[in-house]
Amino acid sequence: MFETVIVGMANGAGDDDALALAERLAPDGADVAREHVDSGAVGKSLRDAAARRGAGLIVIGSSRRGLIGRTLGGDDVAGTLRCAICAVAVAPHGYAGRDREIATIGVGYDGSSQAKLALEAARSLAARDGARLHALGVATPPQGLATPIGVSAVASLEAKRDDIERCIGELGPEIEGRAVDGIAHQELAQLSEKVDLLVIGTSRRHGRIARALLGSTPDALSREAACPLLVVPEGPGDDADG
Repeated sequence: MFETVIVGMANGAGDDDALALAERLAPDGADVAREHVDSGAVGKSLRDAAARRGAGLIVIGSSRRGLIGRTLGGDDVAGTLRCAICAVAVAPHGYAGRDREIATIGVGYDGSSQAKLALEAARSLAARDGARLHALGVATPPQGLATPIGVSAVASLEAKRDDIERCIGELGPEIEGRAVDGIAHQELAQLSEKVDLLVIGTSRRHGRIARALLGSTPDALSREAACPLLVVPEGPGDDADG
């Protein structure tokens, strides 16, 4: 997998981190191309570069911008995650200076179609590198205008957790897995402190309004994950203009 890789370069501190991660994730003989981008529609530039070259992976360094920069100037990492047509890997700050062996891979898994794509990618990398796999499913309390309350809310959360536990139990003994209650990005960020790579799936079908109301797990993890983050998309994006 990832026979063609695009590395986003911005003449900044994250360039070395992105190159180091691309070197780790790309198989021997892969085409690894550096794409220099300026401020502005960084996500669109990298998406277009990936389309031109038929890339399966975009690698970027973690954004170090402050909250104001993300709100008013746009977060380049979030923009790339939202409009990319292929998988995106985010290297944490300082990754180039670390021991970069991938011995353990964490994957967010709840049995959904996007989680299955993430698991497929994680399994491929684990088989190649001889890594161990850890699956974590997060049962999140119901959200939205029709959120149940009281006993109904508890029952809904328990049912969701039971379903995730069943899905993880079906993965087989070679994968260590568990289900927890909580907020997805917070629980997965904790897992990222114990593994060498965190893999999650994401859907492009929620749209801007849903993301504004519910937030985005990939966006949050791109800032919070302690290890490299690999985001595997499902379906086409709705942010064609970046």
